[in-house]
Amino acid sequence: MSKPPKAVSVDKDGNQDGYIPPIAYQRQVLNGGYTRLEISTPSDKLPIVHRKLVEKISMPCKVRYVKLTDRATGNQLPKPESFVAVEVSISRIQQVLEVFSDLIYYDGRHQLWILGMDKEQIILDELGVIYTYPDDFGFREGLAELGWLEVSHQSMASRDYVRVNFLSTADVQEQSLIQSLGMVRY
Repeated sequence: MSKPPKAVSVDKDGNQDGYIPPIAYQRQVLNGGYTRLEISTPSDKLPIVHRKLVEKISMPCKVRYVKLTDRATGNQLPKPESFVAVEVSISRIQQVLEVFSDLIYYDGRHQLWILGMDKEQIILDELGVIYTYPDDFGFREGLAELGWLEVSHQSMASRDYVRVNFLSTADVQEQSLIQSLGMVRY
C-alpha cells in the first residue's frame, strides 16, 4: 500500500488539482549572494533522493528537527519547536532515515535539517521540497546519478494552495526520533 505524500497541491476549495512535482532541480541565489539548490521530486522518489544527498554531507553531522504543527489538534504551532542532535555519524543518520521514514518522508508536521562539518546543509521541508546549501558540485553529482535534471520549474513551494498531510502512526516515531538521537530542545 502506497503512503500519502507529505503535501499535495489543491485548488482553492481544497480538491487535488493534479499537480505532480517534477523530477528536477534549480539553482537559486538568495539575499547576500548565498546559493542553494531547490530539488523537486514526486513523493515516491523522495526517500531515495534525500538519502543520496545525505551521503554527500561531511560527517559527523548535526540534525535539527523543527516541529511546525501539532498533529493531534491539526493546528500550526505559534512558534515552531526545535530539537538538535550533534556528532551524528553517517551510519546513525542512515539508520534514522530508514527507521523513521513514515515521519520523515510522508508526514508534513516538520522540517528536517542536516548540517555537515563543512557547513553544507540539506533541508527537507514540510511540503516535500529539498533545499541544499550551497549550490555544490557534490549535490549536483548525486542528483545527476539519480537522473535529476536542472530545469526551471514550478515546485510545490510555489503552488497557490497546498494541503499538508499527517500520519497518526508518525506520532510515536516523532518522540522516538527525538529520544533515539538524544536531541535537546533548541
